[in-house]
Amino acid sequence: MLRKLAGYVKAGRWNAWRECPETHSIIVRMEEAMRAYRTVAPDGTGESLYEDRKSQFFGFAVHAESAEEAITFRHAVIERIPAASHYVSAWVLADGSEFYSDAKEPRGCAGLPVLNAVKGADVADTACVVARIFGGTLLGKGGLMRAYTKAATDALAAARIVRRVPCRLVDAVVPYPLYEPLAKRAPDWGAHVDSTDFAENVTLHLSVPTELAHALVDGIREFSNARATCTIGSQELRYLP
Repeated sequence: MLRKLAGYVKAGRWNAWRECPETHSIIVRMEEAMRAYRTVAPDGTGESLYEDRKSQFFGFAVHAESAEEAITFRHAVIERIPAASHYVSAWVLADGSEFYSDAKEPRGCAGLPVLNAVKGADVADTACVVARIFGGTLLGKGGLMRAYTKAATDALAAARIVRRVPCRLVDAVVPYPLYEPLAKRAPDWGAHVDSTDFAENVTLHLSVPTELAHALVDGIREFSNARATCTIGSQELRYLP
């Protein structure tokens, strides 16, 4: 496959990757993986508690980038609330896959409402678990659907939501007198100073949303009167408020 793609490039057929189904599939998956999306912040958990006729529904929303991470978190909830009779879970991943489980509640009354709450919050790489402690009174299908929806929705609302955005890494080499003024100006271009190296000149390692990278470089050159040297590097996903 790689030889075929290299042959296309050598022949100057830059768009010929579309003729190679395997390569096309890989590129499509890579493009999907680098799309911006909303998600629960990796460093926090949204929590909620909803009560109905003495039944308690504990909701949790967390960042999860795989089914394995979501399942691991469900086990953590089981350990945290061992008295619960049901641990309903659902998740949506950035690759478009999704899952829900009713955890032996009546079909369609638990897992699906939790999944719909996650999808309604417009987030991905996000898992939600609702643990139910039975209060002795049957709630009926309608009551269960309302309770699981409320617990999941409130947990998601309590979570800190961030955007995971494709960013370009940009290195800006500037004279020392421009270092502090440029570092203060970086947020105006939507950029973040990740780190700094001090040598004969100062190198600011910046990250900026991909669509703003060239505007950042133009802004730095104008701001420095062309005394700064900028290099646009690789692309990676970053969490932004």
